[in-house]
This record gives sequence, C-alpha cells and structure tokens, in this order.
Amino acid sequence: MKALITDTDPSSAAFLRGALHDWGHDATVANDMPSIWAVLHGDDEPHLAIMDCAAPGLGGLDLFRNIRATIKRRSVYLILLSSHADARFLTEALEAGANNYITRATGYADLRICVDTGRRLLELEEALVARSARDTLTGLYNRDAVVDQLKKEMVRCQRDRTPLSIVFTDLDRLQEINDRSGHLVGDAVLQEVSRRLGTSLRSYDHLGRYGDDELVMILPKCNTAGALEVAERARMAVAAYPIRSDAGELLTTITSVTATVSGQKEVPPDTLLQIAATAMYRAKEEGRNRVGLANAYCSLL
Repeated sequence: MKALITDTDPSSAAFLRGALHDWGHDATVANDMPSIWAVLHGDDEPHLAIMDCAAPGLGGLDLFRNIRATIKRRSVYLILLSSHADARFLTEALEAGANNYITRATGYADLRICVDTGRRLLELEEALVARSARDTLTGLYNRDAVVDQLKKEMVRCQRDRTPLSIVFTDLDRLQEINDRSGHLVGDAVLQEVSRRLGTSLRSYDHLGRYGDDELVMILPKCNTAGALEVAERARMAVAAYPIRSDAGELLTTITSVTATVSGQKEVPPDTLLQIAATAMYRAKEEGRNRVGLANAYCSLL
C-alpha cells in the first residue's frame, strides 16, 4: 500500500517510515505543499497519509479540508499526527476530514492497529466500488465505468502526447437469437463473446459493456494500425468456432469500428464514444462480421 508521511521531525519521520516498511507499505516523506500535492495528485497516489498539519506552511486543518475537496480518484485514509491529544482539536480534525489520529508518543503496536484499520477499511471500500463498476451479466465494466476509464486514459493520452484508440463492437443479430431461442441463450452468447474479446487485449487495456449488445475496448498507447489489428483479432476469435448453448451450437459474429485520437487533439470522451457508435451502425449497413474505421466517417478525429 502506498503511504505519505508529513512530519518535520526527522526521527519521528524515520520511525514512521521504518514501521510502514516493516508492514509491507511503500512510504514517501513530503514536508512542503508542492511536494505533498505532487504525491497526492500523481498517477500512483497514496492510499494512506500520516500528516502533521501543524507544520509551517501547511495551513493547519485546512490541509485536510483541501485534500477531501480535491482528491476524487481514490479515497485516502488520513491519519492526523499530533503532538498532543486535545479532545477539542481532535474533534475538529475529524470534522475537517481526518479518519484517525496518532501522537508522536504512539508506540509501534498502536501505530500498527491504526494503520491496519485504515487498510482494511480501504480494501472494503475498494471491493464495494469494484463491484458497483461491474456489469452483472458479463463481469465487464458497466457503462458508467467504461466512460470513467476512458476519461482517465484520455487525460493520460493528452499529458503524455500518445495515441489512444477504442474499438466499438456490436454483436450481430443478438436480438434474433433472443427471439428464437430465448434471453437465457442470448445471455450465454454475450458472456462467451465477452470472454473471447478479453483474450484479444493487453493487460492494461479495458473492456466494458456499453449497451445491451454493445461492447467497448479501450486501448491506451495504441495507434490506428494497432487498433485495427486488435479489432480484427477479436472478430476472428468470435467467428472462429460456434458457441455452445442450450439451443445447440450457434455461429456468432461481431461488427466493430476503431476510433483513434492523438495526444495532439482534444476530443471529449462522450464525443469519441458517440462518433464510434454512429460509425459502427453505418458500418453494419455495409455488411456484418467486419471491422471499420470511425476516422473515415468523421472529420473530428
């Protein structure tokens, strides 16, 4: 677990860092606002922070208020490091956003209890968030999570000046399967197609269910040629052999389009998804079981 320590007392900071290291946590020490903010807002932001907000230049309890107001991507378990255990001050600290507190007199065992409490609460919260972000049928990201992941990747794309691609996919004739064989069979087909698409992706790509029979692959650092390759590999994985179901073996195909943006051009995530969806339906009018290029249909890309 990543941790941040703000403590201007060198011996105290060394004790805290050493203890966290003993328990398998990676701790960074930062004692000024630019350094603290750089750690908190970095790509690998901490899960837990032990902070002496009374240090010069940190703004007192306003530091906790500002963290709670600005850190949106992940919950951070904030532990106040205080020189004394004044009940009124500690109450104000909790109201300002602290989750717990320790003093410099806190021993090794009590510190571990405090840190482990924070770790367990964060793990529980992350498990609940992960569950809420998943589609109940396929286990993929749901629509809201797909959009959220795309927003994050597009921010990284703009910052690093690297390309980003998405593959917008629609199952061909899934409604016909539902009408002919029932929704349970259609669900089984969608589940298997989702599994096969997942085998086409890299470890850092994302796959989600955007609509009833619409799936989206998010491909960071992937240009047009790379996206077309992924989309074609996914198409072949689906069409290669039938899907076994209660209605027998069903041959299933998909139609996809790729859409690519460079790090030089800003395109809102919702716009990119809409462009890809529109291009995908235009591509289906030209024939199913194929891969198209959204950039060919839209000048915005």
